Amino acid sequence: MSTAPPLQRVAVALFEGFTVLDVYGPVQAFASCRTVQPDGTRRPLFEVFSMASEAGKVKAGEGPASWAEWSFEKAPDYDILLIPGGFGSRKAVADQTFLERLAAASRRARITTTVCTGSALLARTGLLDGRPATSNKIAWDWVTQQGPRVLWKRKARWVDDGNVLTSSGVSAGIDMALSLIARLQGRDEHRHAPGAVDVGRQRDAQSQTIAQHQFRGQQRARSFEVFLNVADDRIGRPSFRIVAGVVGGEVSRLLVL
Repeated sequence: MSTAPPLQRVAVALFEGFTVLDVYGPVQAFASCRTVQPDGTRRPLFEVFSMASEAGKVKAGEGPASWAEWSFEKAPDYDILLIPGGFGSRKAVADQTFLERLAAASRRARITTTVCTGSALLARTGLLDGRPATSNKIAWDWVTQQGPRVLWKRKARWVDDGNVLTSSGVSAGIDMALSLIARLQGRDEHRHAPGAVDVGRQRDAQSQTIAQHQFRGQQRARSFEVFLNVADDRIGRPSFRIVAGVVGGEVSRLLVL
């Protein structure tokens, strides 16, 4: 008779100006993992809660507010810490009190994960010194300045260094979460999550989320965004979008969403 795996707790560290998908992409991946009991009911493998410097409303960079259920100090025990990125990280890296609380929160966790510029926050605590890590490639120069002793890996969608996992921007956090689920629970469990969150999973940790391309055109100077649907060859339909910023006939950025 098989024993049900123990429930693991995921704590999400919120701050003003966090990126919504950095949080709720991985959260949905964790929340979608369930085992079917003999009576047909589904038992979750992860329990997710949120925390911040103080319990209460925390506004995301995109506008909507989330609710921090706990303060860092009063949060219950947890196994995994999730640190999102966002434009608010630019301010948070200068908040020494917040960084000290974040460092303490990371030390409480068995595994710490970061998405996007969340790695800049963890780098400022010193807990990434001497360790490999990655981050959002658009903000790469700024992020790497926050941790000169970190072994930054630019060519990586996510980096798994045992008890610390860091990912590139936005949707890469979902892939990182799925890879962690696979490691902790086995492939049979993580396979349920991609379908539940309706994403085309990238399984290659070295895959680039940002590609820099340049071309010369005859177009006059202009700025716009091009949206392209990209089909997942496993499910036969569009699963994510590419956003390309074009200025004066030159592709300045290419972002997989």
